[in-house]
Amino acid sequence: MRKSGWPIALGWLLLGFPLGLLHATALPPERLEWHGMTYSLATQPLDQRYTGGQVRPHFMRAPLVEADGDRGYIGHWQLEDDRLYLLDIESWLCSDGAALKTDCRKVTLDDVFGVSTKAPVFAEWFNGDLVLSSQESMHEAAYRHAIRITLKAGKVTHIETVDNMRTSISSERAR
Repeated sequence: MRKSGWPIALGWLLLGFPLGLLHATALPPERLEWHGMTYSLATQPLDQRYTGGQVRPHFMRAPLVEADGDRGYIGHWQLEDDRLYLLDIESWLCSDGAALKTDCRKVTLDDVFGVSTKAPVFAEWFNGDLVLSSQESMHEAAYRHAIRITLKAGKVTHIETVDNMRTSISSERAR
């Protein structure tokens, strides 16, 4: 009599599938508030803060949860008066060798900057482009329209609306 393997396969499907989804869940994009709108941010401005030899905190999306290639945090940013500000950060820090959730705590701006810090924090370390979209999913192959904002030392130098099906459709220099 031949035994069927379907009960085992069904068991793996029922047990493994939800776990696989949990592991593969992407971290939501960072957010930027600008002119009363909230945009998804394809750029990670905070990462530039740690390029000059500063030690980057070991951010985790949730206590004791890590994923390869995961930045481990969600930054909340604002553009106001042509300047980029960090408003808040959602993340966790766990002590070395942490085994319990109680060994972890929510990140504060003090953890990020090493001193007593109040929001908003001017992002004077950031040089480069912010790429914004009002779309919810950052994993789409192409956005129809995106906004590219160029900054130097945290200050806006150029704003460009891009139609990804063509080329740049409008452009303006910051004041």
